[in-house]
Amino acid sequence: MISILMMVSLALAAYAILSFALPFKTKWYVKLGLSVFFLAISQKFTYYYYVGGHMFNPQLSETTLIIWETLFNIILVLVPILVVKDALFWVVKFVNKVTHSNIPWPLKEAKNRWLILIFSVAAAISGTHYALTVPTVTRVEITLDRLPAEFDGYRIVELADLHVGELLKRPWLEAVIDSTNELDADAVVLVGDMIEGPASELASEVQAYGRIKSKDGVYAVTGNHEWHHGAAAWVKFFEEKGVMMLENKHHVITRGDAQLVIAGTTDRSATRYGDLGPDLKKALENAPDTATILLAHQPKGAKSVQGVDLQLSGHTHGGLYALMQPVVAYFNDGFVSGLYRANMRAQLYVSPGTGLWTGMALRVMNPSEITEIVLKASPLTLIAASETE
Repeated sequence: MISILMMVSLALAAYAILSFALPFKTKWYVKLGLSVFFLAISQKFTYYYYVGGHMFNPQLSETTLIIWETLFNIILVLVPILVVKDALFWVVKFVNKVTHSNIPWPLKEAKNRWLILIFSVAAAISGTHYALTVPTVTRVEITLDRLPAEFDGYRIVELADLHVGELLKRPWLEAVIDSTNELDADAVVLVGDMIEGPASELASEVQAYGRIKSKDGVYAVTGNHEWHHGAAAWVKFFEEKGVMMLENKHHVITRGDAQLVIAGTTDRSATRYGDLGPDLKKALENAPDTATILLAHQPKGAKSVQGVDLQLSGHTHGGLYALMQPVVAYFNDGFVSGLYRANMRAQLYVSPGTGLWTGMALRVMNPSEITEIVLKASPLTLIAASETE
């Protein structure tokens, strides 16, 4: 994984050098300085691995991490802009050739190129800042055809991708949990990547997970980062904190005779560590035939789920940055953020994330959120229920 990230980082730097630095109409030493700068800031993962001791959980000071994240984010913001810039250049060139026009290319002027870099630096600084702030609450109403009338208005708070570790620490987690508890939800769900480090080192930092409160309990599934840091120990930790880990399991919530199923599947990355991956059939074994909520960390695969009315996922971090969303969506079956119709029966809500992984701490036009999901019964279900009263 580290070699892949190193190569991707070098590719980003190379594109910035070839598309931005070298074509710059300026002094050679300015071009050289920009090239060295792009190459240097692209080496974040190399630094994390060899100096911090771990790619996912580098043992570095908070200040050092913030500086590296901000510098690397300049590349993440700049390169997509350069891709758009280069595409527009060829469009203008083609139009000029076909129509015998002379549409000017504004980026010939050095001052306009500097504006691109200045914007990228400013966006990287603000994007890193917003990645580290405590998110606000986003309220989403979702109508489920099979939801019993007794569960109309049922409120679920979804927390995704908190990644509590060396960058997002205990005070941040406690603030998120305080905001969650203030909502007084019917249920709280954690859809994976709750931590960023092994339980043996991080357990004391994340004790606040045991303070989450809701009427019907707290439910969770593992994400890929739990598996990177020893999933078995983390599953045990969360269960000791009163969190019901739905690893290929389900739980039934009742309101009188009405039932609602909350199920969960193990993250897809479990197979890389020699464990059983997601098994929806096992998770729904002996579950009642009623509205079913599935917790699955990754949205990939949602199009093929059966027996599910709503899947709640995270993992994509909302694409990090508006211009990167199409790429992130491509690797996640087209899903990146918000509410989707996954198939004829199942809807899918992909949280943009409550926190962010240390390796990609960027939010540009993509705010984090604590998601308050309000389930609504269909009008026909409510009418039928009123007629039987």
